Amino acid sequence: MQPSQYYSFVSYMKALFISPISPFESIGGVERYVLNLINYFKNRDDIKTFLILPTSEKSHKKIEGNMTIYYDNNLLIPRIITPSSNMMQKEQGFADLVESIITEHGIDVICAENLLSGSTAGYSFRLNMIAMTHNIPLMLRLHVYAEKPLEVAMVNKLMWDHLSCVSKSVAGDCFQKGADVNKLSTDYLGVNTLDFKPLKNKKSSLKKELGFDEKTKIVLTAGRIITGSKNMLREKGMINLIEAFSRISPRYPNWRLLIGVAKAADSLKVEFDAAYEMLHGYIKINNIGSKTIVKMFELDQMPHVYQGSDVLVLPAEKNETLGQIFLEAMACGLPVIGAKTGGMPEIISDNYSGYLVQPNDPIILAQRIERILTDQKLRDDFIMHGHETVTEKFTAKKQFSDFHSLLKSIEKKNY
Repeated sequence: MQPSQYYSFVSYMKALFISPISPFESIGGVERYVLNLINYFKNRDDIKTFLILPTSEKSHKKIEGNMTIYYDNNLLIPRIITPSSNMMQKEQGFADLVESIITEHGIDVICAENLLSGSTAGYSFRLNMIAMTHNIPLMLRLHVYAEKPLEVAMVNKLMWDHLSCVSKSVAGDCFQKGADVNKLSTDYLGVNTLDFKPLKNKKSSLKKELGFDEKTKIVLTAGRIITGSKNMLREKGMINLIEAFSRISPRYPNWRLLIGVAKAADSLKVEFDAAYEMLHGYIKINNIGSKTIVKMFELDQMPHVYQGSDVLVLPAEKNETLGQIFLEAMACGLPVIGAKTGGMPEIISDNYSGYLVQPNDPIILAQRIERILTDQKLRDDFIMHGHETVTEKFTAKKQFSDFHSLLKSIEKKNY
């Protein structure tokens, strides 16, 4: 062991994070997590962190507190890969940047966030070779299920020292598909409770901003309508919710459906526009156009949106590996309805901190929405228990503190 490595270990750890998904390029659950990661680690004086993010601009570097962020154009994956995309050149440019960071700063541990689904295979192959060459422990953080055969093979066969999963659902899926159980752990995401918190002693202005009166009840859903080039309207449960809302809206003229649509990367504009048009088509077919608003919100607007709504409904049919959106809503004092799929049951305790419904059942979903908006005692109980769940288990401070300890244990094991 080199003396410089020893002194790095006893003073503070140096960790390199890599995420092919950036909150400065698109909006979604992983993007929220990356923002929380930046805000937590930039203020730590016991760990020096480096982060590589994609950018559509020219590659550049920015220092925020004790974190250095490298915005790398080589990590930005084009929508359609053709021979002219120069992917090998981009992969090599990314690898060169990783090598330079390791050489300059003496990295102790590397954490690859969602690398399998957010980039091409060459990025993972090159990163594994670099980590092995420099004898640096390498962790893969899985925010989604490994579904394609190549993704499963890369989880199981590449030289990851640890596989960190954002829910037990993801960890169980990895194990079922052949991952080494001794490498697996469940490490939940957390919510920044400094930003996401209930309003106290004042009313939200959201309804006024949307042109509603104070008696209006807002049924909120929000999320991606595409993942990559894939249409996600049905998988996110939005079509199911539209059908459910259409069943009860005639009886409640003051109820409105607010659909918050996550911004997609500019490279996916064609796919986004197609899904957006389809969403409006389903709204029109179900005759709720006059009672529905579809709107894009920035990440920093979401606390205001949660605080001004009356219930969050996201009955995803699949792929909701945890449900960061539920944690944010519960932290803001908003009752929630999710589905009995993925990681949602790990957050929501049915009939205690919210409702869980079977996916693709608009009749039951309509009944649950109606009950939660008309039974004040039930609402208050859900709000109280939901907020307790977040503060006890899912704050960003707690989860990143635990994750920091995991990074240390992986580094120490290698040391």
